[in-house]
Amino acid sequence: MDLKSLLLVGLGSFVGGSLRYVSVFWIDRKADGDFPLSVLLVNALGSLLIGFLAPMYSKFGWNHGHAAPLMLSVGVLGGYTTFSTFSLHTLQLLQAGSFGLAAANAVLSFAVCLASVYLGLKLGQTVWGL
Repeated sequence: MDLKSLLLVGLGSFVGGSLRYVSVFWIDRKADGDFPLSVLLVNALGSLLIGFLAPMYSKFGWNHGHAAPLMLSVGVLGGYTTFSTFSLHTLQLLQAGSFGLAAANAVLSFAVCLASVYLGLKLGQTVWGL
């Protein structure tokens, strides 16, 4: 690890975290209910985008230490998506006795994000000609 890599990840994380804050704020204003829809949607979009970018990195021969994957995947998308918030929301639902919502959040988050990264990968392979 060098200073340039650290700065790329840090800058990307700032952008991604800021985008997550705005996205969650906006979605939460529009959505009603106890289900943490905003975090599910943010994580699904982040999964779609990381899947989409992976074939591009491969096409150009960029390994995980290259500037683009460091800034975009580790930084921006790492800052944008949030496993910790998903975990906290699920725990809070459990503690509130909302076992059905907690289970739905866990199952939907896993299924939707896995499907999103797969769809993103397939789209990326098509776009990047792989």
